[in-house]
Amino acid sequence: MSVACPACGFSVPEAMLNSHLDLNCRALQPTASTSKAPSQAASAPKPSSSGKAPAKRPAPLSAAGPSKRAKMASTISSTLEAAKPLADRVRPTSLDDMAGQEHLLGKGALLRSLIEKDALGSLILWGPPGTGKTTIARLLAGSTHQTCRELSGTSTGVAELRKVLDESLNVLKLTGKKTLVRPLDVTFLTRKLFLDEIHRLAKNVQDVLLPAVESGQISLCAATTENPSFRIISALLSRCRVFTLNKLGVNDCVAILQRALRLHTADTIVLDDADATPPQIDEELLRFLATACDGDARVALSSLELALAATSTSSSISRDDLIAGLRKAHLLYDRAGDSHFDTISALHKSIRGSDANAALYWLARMLEGGEDPLYVARRLIRIAVEDVGHESDPTALSSALAAYQSCQLIGMPECDVILAEIVVRFAEAPKSTRVYGAYGRAKALVRSETAHPVPMHIRNAPTKLMKELGYGRDYLYEPAYTHPVYQTFMPPDLADRADFLAQPAKLTDESLLAEWETQRNGGEPWAGRSAS
Repeated sequence: MSVACPACGFSVPEAMLNSHLDLNCRALQPTASTSKAPSQAASAPKPSSSGKAPAKRPAPLSAAGPSKRAKMASTISSTLEAAKPLADRVRPTSLDDMAGQEHLLGKGALLRSLIEKDALGSLILWGPPGTGKTTIARLLAGSTHQTCRELSGTSTGVAELRKVLDESLNVLKLTGKKTLVRPLDVTFLTRKLFLDEIHRLAKNVQDVLLPAVESGQISLCAATTENPSFRIISALLSRCRVFTLNKLGVNDCVAILQRALRLHTADTIVLDDADATPPQIDEELLRFLATACDGDARVALSSLELALAATSTSSSISRDDLIAGLRKAHLLYDRAGDSHFDTISALHKSIRGSDANAALYWLARMLEGGEDPLYVARRLIRIAVEDVGHESDPTALSSALAAYQSCQLIGMPECDVILAEIVVRFAEAPKSTRVYGAYGRAKALVRSETAHPVPMHIRNAPTKLMKELGYGRDYLYEPAYTHPVYQTFMPPDLADRADFLAQPAKLTDESLLAEWETQRNGGEPWAGRSAS
């Protein structure tokens, strides 16, 4: 007698149900019944109207004999394997094969220890593309004793997710095993961001996940390239461990490429000719690919696959031609994500810190990554008043406005030098934040105090009634006097607390000053040092 599996829905013999669940529903699905009814067994193929026997249809895979079925399954598996890109074929199958992320997967590291002990709860893997999030999630699926389901944020809605949660509850009741939902491989999204990624999960779907995660019904493994603080609802975030993956270093990418090259060379699916010439990929080319990928292992492996295809199909392509074709570095820059805000922050702080070289570098990173030059120009307008200040350079604001208008007129790539000119000028200009700081203190006072009434003598009095009430009385029109006059403009209660333009006390740190004198002043003492 066959029953429907509560986890995957397939028909399974009742006696095999527990084994089927123990194997995480990955066993070969048996047919409902292999015996034929007597009438079917006795019936013979009927001849066609032409008198010829009907053409024999090929037997389905499930009806083939054991050896034939195994051979056909192997052929299908090999074909599917060969169709995969190199990055997927060489994906690590054990933690020891992972390159990079030593802070998480090294000997004694927290995540590795939790994986080895099968003690993981719900977790979020956060890191740049190509750093191993999906690989780690799949290694979790292979090492855990939980039932695993894989979903994608692009196609997963509330109805499908509720179905998975119902299945997980059935499995938990029958076997006592949780379901590891992985990876939702999701970049979580608010309405503030563009829908330009392939794995997104709306917040209403996150809300559906919350009760199951909170009750322990499922263990959630989510992967995201975006900051979880901004992309994941706080209630769900508070119930998950967040593990941060770092961008891979050049040596890590070289190790990944070396391993991929070894597996590719030994792969009988791709290289089935024993006399084939091994691919001509030397260490220098591997290091070039590892450097150009900007820490993204998937980009490095795709470039290696392209190089392997080029060297195997053409004897005329030279190594230099190959490097020239792959010359452009892969820049990780998202105009709507963390990279955007991190890089503009680096540009702003480099200008504030008077480091023109660093400011030019971050400007180039943004423009070469596809940033809108008008966005940079708008930020420079802010820098002109926030950091340079009117006292230091009265023309800073007009220069920033002129740069914005110039970028509007000519656009990229011609306007890049205009922005570079303003960036260098602001970085090398003296800085004055007196007005910026004063306005900040004024805002803080307004937000912390009640709304004090405007003094009567400086109120406007357009009507007779208002004049009779004392509006504008005793106001002194200063241009009418030949000498300065004194009158108050602040509310009386704030008269002694409103010196916003007074410079607050500044810090003195001898170690920082000595470092500046060594690194930036050629070893010479700062001119502002006291004679003593």
